[in-house]
Amino acid sequence: MNRARYCSKAAVLCFLALAVSVVLAACGPKVYNDGTYRAYSSADDTGYVLAEVSVEKDKIVSVELTEFDRYGREKDLDTYEYEPAKEANAEMAKRFLGRQDAAVDAYAGATKSSRKYKEAVGWALEKARMTPTVTSTYFDGVFYGISRGTEEGYQVAWVTIKEDRITEVILNEVSKDGQFRDWITYTYTKALEAKDAMEKAFVAKGEAGVDAFAGATRSSTGWIEAVSDALAKARVR
Repeated sequence: MNRARYCSKAAVLCFLALAVSVVLAACGPKVYNDGTYRAYSSADDTGYVLAEVSVEKDKIVSVELTEFDRYGREKDLDTYEYEPAKEANAEMAKRFLGRQDAAVDAYAGATKSSRKYKEAVGWALEKARMTPTVTSTYFDGVFYGISRGTEEGYQVAWVTIKEDRITEVILNEVSKDGQFRDWITYTYTKALEAKDAMEKAFVAKGEAGVDAFAGATRSSTGWIEAVSDALAKARVR
């Protein structure tokens, strides 16, 4: 066999091997179920994020990122003063497109928001997985819950979860003026007693189903709702 024919045959074999590898990769096991999945990030003192992620053929095809402030209110990015946060919301959504994971670069100047976006998208993808990699009931993290509220305001909760256990609960109220309650000057002491007692009760019981506190029914009922909401946001499935 002369050298030209040998090289030609070798080239054909290499092409066939490459084609087979591409076909095998395309026919490999499917990772995600097609559909749209929602997940919340952990919360901190500035708020948290909701990601709605659509998956088709094992690729992210659309992402909607919604950011909430520390009061649980959706941020209006059209009027938001910090420009990098507005830019990050749009840019980060684009960076996830076409990927199978959330391992994208953070947006310069909006590190906190970027971390929450990546976490929420990653958890949404976990919910989409055909074979779960997270087998717990809840994701680990700090999750923010909010009550339905009344004309007097509403209750909020930060619930820390570790290995399916509630390890800490911090409760607060947002008064009708839209600000956190000033517990130092608040005259109704029963509400403060309820706050302290219920923070411990949620941890001790490990769920939202604790008894309302006598003398502070409105506040304690709202905190039960808020902790229940936080646990719903933390659920893996």
